[in-house]
Amino acid sequence: MDKKIRFCLVGRGSIGTRHIRNLQFLGYNNIIAFSKSKDPDKDQEYLNTYQVRTLHSRNEIKKFNPDVFIIANPTSQHIEAAILALDLGAHIFMEKPLSSSLHKTSQLKQRLAPKNKIFLQANCLRFHPAIKKIKSLIERNKLGKIYFARIQAGQFLPDWHPEEDYRKTYAGKKSLGGGVALTLQHEIDYAYWFLGKFSRVKSLSSKVSDLEIDIKDVASIILQTEQGALVEIHLDYLQRPASRSVHIQGSLGSINYIFGDEVMKFFDFEKRIFIPVLNLKNYNINQMYLEELKHFIACIKGRVKPLIPFSDALYTLQICLKIR
Repeated sequence: MDKKIRFCLVGRGSIGTRHIRNLQFLGYNNIIAFSKSKDPDKDQEYLNTYQVRTLHSRNEIKKFNPDVFIIANPTSQHIEAAILALDLGAHIFMEKPLSSSLHKTSQLKQRLAPKNKIFLQANCLRFHPAIKKIKSLIERNKLGKIYFARIQAGQFLPDWHPEEDYRKTYAGKKSLGGGVALTLQHEIDYAYWFLGKFSRVKSLSSKVSDLEIDIKDVASIILQTEQGALVEIHLDYLQRPASRSVHIQGSLGSINYIFGDEVMKFFDFEKRIFIPVLNLKNYNINQMYLEELKHFIACIKGRVKPLIPFSDALYTLQICLKIR
């Protein structure tokens, strides 16, 4: 199969277009896009720029016979696209989050098992070297018993994609599944990946800005893990400049990393010194998107198991909905 894998992209926004470019960079060119709505200008742009045809009906997609669906449409439409993928016998690479509600998630779960198809949630930060390094340090007990974590991420929503009207994007519209808890779920996902399931969830979220959106733009969250650690997570659509950071405090040491820093350092309690554990100088952020695609392709070839399976996607969604 390899380079002949047939990909169907659902959702031609910025992240879907990134996946197109990355697939082609990796040598995969058997790609079409699927859109229910007809937009001749967008169709022509995709054909001219990426040599990707856009199809508009289920029958056209069925004739193409895709091996993989890349689901990057608005959050509220993810499950519908995933069920279509399974109906057509395709594997699923789905952008986060799983959905904007639990509606039909049970149906998707039931459909996945007998189909023997790969499902991967595209939580790209699990492929970022800083997050991978922290996961490794925790697994090797370098931090000891984890006491608490402080995690935050924020960016002014109109700055995300300046070429787009933020009021019309999925991130800013309730009907499309927007809002900070769902759209910025990376932090919730990797906190769960680091520390396990949560026994308690408390939060306050609100719309505090003058942005013309109908969803909440800031959330303050406190979680307690089943092992007793406390996790504070702050998410917002308001910070200028954009900021993302993670602090993990354990009994043997700590990590405090601000995304964009060139070096990650571990503070060793016994030695009372900072020890460099990761060099990120000249790191290209697109690399984590390439890595998740390569991982997914390895999964459908049977080489590895999905790093973010359906069970993780569903659990993180359940926590996000409790927060929301």
